[in-house]
Amino acid sequence: MLRAKQHIADLPAIIHGGVNSAALDGLGINPGNVLDFSTCCNPYGPPKHLRKAIREVNPSIYPDPESTVMVHALALKLGINPKNLILGSGSTEIIRLATAAYLGPGDKVVMPSPTYGEYELACRIVNADLIKFTLDEKGDFHLDAALFAAFAKSHKPAAIFLCNPNNPTGQYLSYDHVSMIIREFPDSLIVLDEAYIAFTEGAWNSLQLLKSPNLLIVRSMTKDFSLAGLRLGYGIAPKSIIATLKKVRPPWNVNSLAQHAGRMALSCDDYILRCCERINRCKHYLAGELIKLGLKVIPSQTNFFIFYAGDSAVFKSRLLERGFLVRDCASFGLVGYIRVSPRSMPDCRKLIAALREVC
Repeated sequence: MLRAKQHIADLPAIIHGGVNSAALDGLGINPGNVLDFSTCCNPYGPPKHLRKAIREVNPSIYPDPESTVMVHALALKLGINPKNLILGSGSTEIIRLATAAYLGPGDKVVMPSPTYGEYELACRIVNADLIKFTLDEKGDFHLDAALFAAFAKSHKPAAIFLCNPNNPTGQYLSYDHVSMIIREFPDSLIVLDEAYIAFTEGAWNSLQLLKSPNLLIVRSMTKDFSLAGLRLGYGIAPKSIIATLKKVRPPWNVNSLAQHAGRMALSCDDYILRCCERINRCKHYLAGELIKLGLKVIPSQTNFFIFYAGDSAVFKSRLLERGFLVRDCASFGLVGYIRVSPRSMPDCRKLIAALREVC
């Protein structure tokens, strides 16, 4: 009888945010009537000229396997060598490439918990040993970098994953803390996931750490420009790491639409800044109103935050009945917590009205 490898058969299901049309249909809910606060993409969508530009792409031609034009444009934008860049079908693909290239059975991987679930899945696919450093709820889930480093050292990890700002807690590590962790583990691959850096208040420039030979920075243009349907992310690292990732990269991994949209998006700094100003206003409005309702809100430095809701599954279900989708953080191991990412102010006001009924 044909059987999958045992560690593959035992893989946990990873839950993501976003509207699941099949699940909503089963509940008798029209997906088109649901306001989605569960995903953390730019709620204002791509710039209009970017949508128009996508129509220029000929879908009958294979995409450039090296994404040459996009890579050179992005390298110029970042002020780095194109050989320090690799594009992916979303930032999650870069994470999968990293584990495929650098980890295997028995390798130890250390990461804070809770954090993005795809790190665990990527590590388990290659049968690496996962070791979690539990963040303290009493400290609002801030990562104590010194304690984390001491914990990790006792395990001699092959890799360390840092989500910065962290998903789902929204906490952000300083330059000093990240650089200390990199220095303390010269023989470990340090994956610094900055998927939400464009929306982060007081963000510092991680490219100044690029001289570190063991660092892989991961970013997401999917989130920045709301390109979830196209998928576009990238990795920044020393040339040796990029060359290694390319050896395990699937051919034509970034489609032509995503390459073209990404290149056009690089000229949209003003758009992102304008969106961030609106997103921050909406986020602070939501957090303030939730506090007024007596809910415990965890401070965040990016475009989403979590709050304690008690029975989070029931809480989510009651909101869904009213046409609002939020993220139950039980899938992160945070039982009782809900994550929300702001939409437009009118949508946020509608959510608060629904929350008053639910609470």
